[in-house]
Amino acid sequence: MKNIIILTILFLFIACEQKEKNSFSLKYINNNNELSLIYENNTSQDIIFPAPNTLQFEDQNLKGNMKGRYPIIIYATMRDNQSSKFYQKKLDSIYEGYLTEIGESGLIAYKNPGEGNSIFYLKEKEKLRVKYKLTVKRFYPLNYSSKFKQSYYPYDKGLEGNYRETEYLRRFSMLNFGKAKFMIQPGIEDSLFLNISQNGYK
Repeated sequence: MKNIIILTILFLFIACEQKEKNSFSLKYINNNNELSLIYENNTSQDIIFPAPNTLQFEDQNLKGNMKGRYPIIIYATMRDNQSSKFYQKKLDSIYEGYLTEIGESGLIAYKNPGEGNSIFYLKEKEKLRVKYKLTVKRFYPLNYSSKFKQSYYPYDKGLEGNYRETEYLRRFSMLNFGKAKFMIQPGIEDSLFLNISQNGYK
């Protein structure tokens, strides 16, 4: 019986270690007014993945009917010229084609740079740093402080369901990427929290 337990524990340890070695992971670095998301491809295959052009954060102090009163608003916008130019062009073409298809081509000219997604190509066993400019807007009361958690973009639901907002991304994900594989953005290890006070970061 002891031998069976030991073998089971050993098997689980090896499986977890193997999973860690063959994963697509994401960490972050917070440096004052800039956030960096560090993507690491520990798989044996190149990866193509989307990342939101704007990161949204939710105030952990505001619950229920308190939401809508925002003493501090936080968001981070992706800095320019970081995505894969080749695949970004393909995504933008699909996006514009889809808007034309549904009779909304007039929206193409009004797209905000902070909207939508950017596409990245990450080779196997390599890392990629994506930089965001962090913006903190303060309102009354000025002595307010709180913890803010990133609101993750629901790529899994958007790509599986029939949603107008993500249909262009779903179509892009079905393209033939050759030796590369399309994957959704992984969750950030330990989550992405920011502590903000009236004087800045805690």
